[in-house]
Amino acid sequence: MHRKAFTLIELLVVIAIIAILAAILFPVFAQAKLAAKKTAALSGVKQLDLAIIMYTGDTDGQFPLGFEGSSQDSGHTWVGTDLWAQRVQPYTKSIGVFEASADSFAGQAPLVGTWAGVGISFGVNSYYGNWCCSPNWNSGFQLRGPMGVGNNSYPDGHNDEGNGWLMNSSLNESALTQPAATILAAQKNGADIAQWNTAYGSKWGCSFNCQGNWSNFAMGGTIGGPNIDVTNNVGGWGPQAIPNAKSTFYSSMGNGNPLQYEFGVNGAVSASYSGQSVFAYVDGHAKSLIPSTTNPDPVNQPQNNQWDGLR
Repeated sequence: MHRKAFTLIELLVVIAIIAILAAILFPVFAQAKLAAKKTAALSGVKQLDLAIIMYTGDTDGQFPLGFEGSSQDSGHTWVGTDLWAQRVQPYTKSIGVFEASADSFAGQAPLVGTWAGVGISFGVNSYYGNWCCSPNWNSGFQLRGPMGVGNNSYPDGHNDEGNGWLMNSSLNESALTQPAATILAAQKNGADIAQWNTAYGSKWGCSFNCQGNWSNFAMGGTIGGPNIDVTNNVGGWGPQAIPNAKSTFYSSMGNGNPLQYEFGVNGAVSASYSGQSVFAYVDGHAKSLIPSTTNPDPVNQPQNNQWDGLR
């Protein structure tokens, strides 16, 4: 007795069923993979958070500089211990915690040369607020995030270039009024910086400052806000904007997409996980959020700006 073979219609039905199952399952697998990447990034930023806390424990509560911007009278050359990553790395014992798998530049050799370190995926809160302070209003933009830029002459232990346009280089943890609601670090992909540079870097005077986020060099590892951002015509430092849910920069300076990196509502924070990013807070906890929710309305709700540690 001969076994009956499958008919063409039966084969097509089986193929169609497999295709339907694949269409259903592949997105699930992709979401699971993305969720795993987010979990790993959340773990990484949490470890960086704890490393920074250990650092401040050894410095009487003083946060490290986000970036040492001087090469004039302090002997710094933008490499070595110039960035927060070098200062904190001894407390982590691993460079891997500085890398997120969603960032294609993470762990890669810099485009400018190996002297610049390796690609990292996080930036610290270096938010500078409005011009300060009463009654003379001649002090410069005030540091309101924990870790700033060391290029000013204020008496905070970091007397560098002395141009005085940025007030303070780092804060003491005792100055922060809401440690559980003040961001310490967030994901800032080198790949996002490089893509931004391809589209806008030449317009804003960027060179290799804007080719990625490197462990030993340049401004990729800080998120300084609009006052040291190219949107304020400072230029040369690359994407620095903190999130701003009310931002309209994307309509006049970008491509009209409110989610565009840097000019959109998420600023220079990388929203790599279905619109979310990972954040570490001064008190030691970490969580994932839509970046724009960290600063919902800077004009009408300044008390909800999680980048402002002095609010």
